[in-house]
Amino acid sequence: MKFGIKPVLCCILVVLLGAGVVFSAEPDDSGLFVEAFNASHQKDYLLVIERLERLHQIFPDTPLRDISLLLMARAAFKSGDNDLAAKTIRLFTQEFPESNLVPSIEEELLALAKRQKKGEKLLPTKQLRVAAQKVRSDRIAMEQAAALKAEQERLEREKAERVRIAKEKAESERKERERLAAEKAAKESIRLAISLPQDIRQIEAGTHGKILFELHNKGITSENFHLAVPLPAEYAPALTAVDKTEALQQISLAAGETFKGVLNIKMPESRIDGYKLSIPLKAVSTRFSDVHFSKDILVAASAPLVRVVARPLPSQTSGGGIVTYRITTINAGSLTARDLTVRTILPQQLEFVQAAGTHQKESPGVFSFKIDVLETGRVEEFTLTARVKEDIEDKQELRCRIEVTNRQLQLKEVFNSAAAVVVKK
Repeated sequence: MKFGIKPVLCCILVVLLGAGVVFSAEPDDSGLFVEAFNASHQKDYLLVIERLERLHQIFPDTPLRDISLLLMARAAFKSGDNDLAAKTIRLFTQEFPESNLVPSIEEELLALAKRQKKGEKLLPTKQLRVAAQKVRSDRIAMEQAAALKAEQERLEREKAERVRIAKEKAESERKERERLAAEKAAKESIRLAISLPQDIRQIEAGTHGKILFELHNKGITSENFHLAVPLPAEYAPALTAVDKTEALQQISLAAGETFKGVLNIKMPESRIDGYKLSIPLKAVSTRFSDVHFSKDILVAASAPLVRVVARPLPSQTSGGGIVTYRITTINAGSLTARDLTVRTILPQQLEFVQAAGTHQKESPGVFSFKIDVLETGRVEEFTLTARVKEDIEDKQELRCRIEVTNRQLQLKEVFNSAAAVVVKK
């Protein structure tokens, strides 16, 4: 997954309008995360690790823990610290096995985690990595050589068997052998080259994308092919010619002719930023169903990735006390988020006093804030001030529920604030 966060100030002094409350310049989890995120785009991976270690130490229960663990694992991997990368990605998968970030984990990180889990010691030396790649390359070469030898032996055995059968069978079987030989020659003469874009195609979640491809008949005769793209209906796959709009399932190509086509797909709104998909494009001979050609088209989803951090000030209160929740909305995705509604639901033990920022009161304890545009790497902050009811119980935790609706993607996510703990006077 690639992030696009722009540099932001690591310390922000926020003055609540109308409330007279000033937040100190002490570090907060969202600020530390944004610093680390920007450092990652500047390829300063040691700084990424430093900031995220500090975040995890100061804020062990941060709502950003899942995405910060994943960012830290990537930074450790890119800085050569394979041991830290493996430990961190293992911690991520243990704590967040159902996270929607799991599909975006790189195979290299998962491989490191598996090796470490087996007890293997991961050394951060370039020589060992090069050596491991050489070992893998040599092994693949040996497997290919063994497969080639086995195939050659198989062909030799088949040839010997055909000779034996030819000697034993009567003349009546000669025509059948000739027919099979002709069919085999006909199949082998069918040759189709599939050309696709080299790079991974990025498609914005909730939108349609077009991928160009070419089919070139390298055979010596005209051929007809069935075309198919086996994808679920939610992707709305459709194949067309480059200059046509009608969907097609079959094409006819003369010898040496090239067909230029377009694969149209829709990236579902639910796909998270960085989601990867391999789409097989298949062409099957209409004469011989067992003669087919296939090549994978690689696509990835790009989308906003919104997170919310909400913290009360002060963190301890009592009956009749005032609590102010600072609600920070972060876009950690690769695209700008648009048309967001941040809906905050106060617990029943709190009575609304005021809010900083344009808001709408939906009911006595429910307030919504609008965010028209939230660029990648940016934050948007709101504050809600409420009074604690007098009959509150000791040690009770007061948490706000924050619902973020992205109408652009028809997506709704729920976050909970940190707790303000009631302490009797």
